[in-house]
Amino acid sequence: MSQSPEQRILKCLGSEYPRDLSIEEIAKKTGIHRNTVSKYIWGLEKAGKVTISRNVGRARLYIINRKQSSEKE
Repeated sequence: MSQSPEQRILKCLGSEYPRDLSIEEIAKKTGIHRNTVSKYIWGLEKAGKVTISRNVGRARLYIINRKQSSEKE
């Protein structure tokens, strides 16, 4: 069964924890177009599943919110 884009993004961020990733890096690792990653990462951020860890230039780097994701499991 295929995973939804949200699940793939969360799995990617979870496997890289505690390293933070840019949208471009998430897109390369998941095989999802960067525009699609951007769309879904915004929703995941609003849901509290990921947070912006820092800004590097114009890029935002994201990290999985371990507290939020462990409460759901």
